[in-house]
Amino acid sequence: MTNETYHWSETYKEFTNRNIGILTLAQQETLRQSKICLFGMGGVGSPAFEVLVRTGIGKFSIVDKDRFDLSNMNRQIYAFHDTCNRDKVAVAAEFARKINPEVEIESFKEVTEENIHQILFGSDIVVLAIDELKPCLIISRKARELDIPLVEGWALPYGNVRVFTSDTPGLEDAYGLSTTGKNISDFSDEELKEIGIALLFGLGKIEGISDFYSETAINQIARGHMTSFAPMAWLTSVLMANEALKILLGMGRIAKGPHFTLYDPFSHRIPSIEK
Repeated sequence: MTNETYHWSETYKEFTNRNIGILTLAQQETLRQSKICLFGMGGVGSPAFEVLVRTGIGKFSIVDKDRFDLSNMNRQIYAFHDTCNRDKVAVAAEFARKINPEVEIESFKEVTEENIHQILFGSDIVVLAIDELKPCLIISRKARELDIPLVEGWALPYGNVRVFTSDTPGLEDAYGLSTTGKNISDFSDEELKEIGIALLFGLGKIEGISDFYSETAINQIARGHMTSFAPMAWLTSVLMANEALKILLGMGRIAKGPHFTLYDPFSHRIPSIEK
């Protein structure tokens, strides 16, 4: 079977040519027909997005409320001096079309209980790369309701990824959140912020994680400011993008929750998590 059978343009054929041999033509067509919804164009989300664009995924919804600023330059793939003060989703879409002019992208600036169905409509995978709790709850609940696999990861010193599906515990159950089974509107923004910060500190149960952070950084995290570093963010980005591709193509073994799949690149080991 030739790629002409799939009605690929010459541009798409040449653009994805080096994928073939790792992927079959049929698998490449699956990617071209797939839609991924990616939440967050920050240190983890933007490199994951670019990896997925370069594999030839045909459609995306991307979501981020922020604009680029100088503090993003240490880790965010689309952060440049000439993109500062520009909307992250607009810049990301612009770069994606430079890679694949045929890619279809819907952009959104916010996540609400009212618009989440529109954002997720037609998506095959959700990639969650934001650390604000309220939208995470909205996204994870709707993805579960619609039976869309959700890929999660954090900008930690260890590469990490896990997947929530209809046959795994939900995200809230995995973290033991007090929001489980309750209306999101029952919680004030301040309460959700406090629960979110507690969630971040809960990641300290991963063996050796706390040793990487200075006292100043820990105090910043307590105020809701997550320190980050390009190598650790991008390692997780690639793991998340790869997990999304595995799900779409039925390849390998999926890193299903509630347990994190972790890799410590500093000592080349798989760290444990305290119970």
